[in-house]
Amino acid sequence: MKDIFNDGQEIYLDTEHGKLGGVCSGVARYLDIPRFWVRLAAVIGLLIHAPSILIAYGLAYMILEDEPAGYDEVMRG
Repeated sequence: MKDIFNDGQEIYLDTEHGKLGGVCSGVARYLDIPRFWVRLAAVIGLLIHAPSILIAYGLAYMILEDEPAGYDEVMRG
């Protein structure tokens, strides 16, 4: 995992790898962890308290921007 406080990288929706809007895959890319773990945490959160997770997911989907073209190549290069 990387240091999220001292990195110039921004968080975006990852629509290329996303299943439902790209929120979980965008968060996973930002935190540099496998998408599976973020999606699993979202599902567990839904089972525990669905309204808060649905509101958070919906807000993230509305607030986050789509990933710019060529963003992956720029960040890895």
